Amino acid sequence: MLMDTVLRGIPMPKIFLANSVRNGSTYRVVIDGQQRISAILDFLRNKFSLEFPFEGESKGKTFSELDSDTRDKFLSYQIDFNETLKPTDEEVREVYARVNKYTVPLTKQELRRADFPGEFLRVSEELAVEDDLDEVGIFTPADRRRYADVEYVSELLAAMIEGIQDKKKNLDSFYIRYSSWDNDHKRRIKTRFTAVLKELNIIFGNFIDISDTRFKQKADFYTLFLVIDELLSEGLSTKGKDSSHLEADLEILHEYIRPESDISICAEYAIKCVSQANSASSRRWRHSFLKPILAGTYAGRLPDNQGARIFYRICEGVSVNVPTGWGCPTNPVCPVCDDEIREKFDDCKRVWHRSETVYQVANSQWAHSNCLGNSNDWLVLERPKND
Repeated sequence: MLMDTVLRGIPMPKIFLANSVRNGSTYRVVIDGQQRISAILDFLRNKFSLEFPFEGESKGKTFSELDSDTRDKFLSYQIDFNETLKPTDEEVREVYARVNKYTVPLTKQELRRADFPGEFLRVSEELAVEDDLDEVGIFTPADRRRYADVEYVSELLAAMIEGIQDKKKNLDSFYIRYSSWDNDHKRRIKTRFTAVLKELNIIFGNFIDISDTRFKQKADFYTLFLVIDELLSEGLSTKGKDSSHLEADLEILHEYIRPESDISICAEYAIKCVSQANSASSRRWRHSFLKPILAGTYAGRLPDNQGARIFYRICEGVSVNVPTGWGCPTNPVCPVCDDEIREKFDDCKRVWHRSETVYQVANSQWAHSNCLGNSNDWLVLERPKND
């Protein structure tokens, strides 16, 4: 890729030289840039060819195999350099130390842009500047400058293609394998990506802005994005459904997910957003936590066993003291007998009125177990065993 830089006429960082005269002859010593000079000389001596990730008409060729115009262009490239005259050994070491100490090292993503050009990179860069994604507020200006936004989108694409990944191990392989990307597959992935962004606009379009919640954080957004993608891929949708209760549930999670939370399952989620947040295991755990909550609206059915466990723990945690309007009022009242339910919920069940079409924490209620035998108006969430 250094040869690609030369062939394209792109400037490279300066080379630093030390100049001294000994016995009537001029000697130049390279202080910084020896690897670049050696690589260029090796290419001129046909010691390697322009293999992947190099792309273009000259791919696979050595220097002598280039056409004459390309060879002339290569040989005409100008390398900028600074030269110091008669430096002492101490001054040479000082120059070298300063050049290397104060140069900002390339990030992994900046290296990928140089090493793995191709379709996966191009699509990642294209989707990273989607307006709907920008409005979430995930990326800082510094993220944009150092291509952290492109790296993050690449992680989402990799998960959409082959499932949740461990960031540290697998991302480079996607850049290599999908440098040439089947057009139909690429189009389907891009369509899925933009569909998720549209769903986020629906969910957060009424009462709260996603940029005001914890879900604008990279770990949380990764999980939310992929849960929605999975639900859409299962043929589920929010179309024609009231998403306000789901939005309220996400606001509850925003309030209660923190390491010191009294709700243990919310505290565990928060910890997995910090400790090894980008490991595949933490990402899968957060996914299994969040999916049942969104499925209450997307699937329009009662939570399964895993979902019931999550719902019960959240409901019991927030029912004692939560803001008005979250569906779990302080000292709730049984909707069947109208008697107040005191802080203990062991003899209660979580219910939804049969008229409901979505099943979220925010639109469920506590009811006395004994009362439910006298009414057919309620759908009951069974308490998980051994929970």
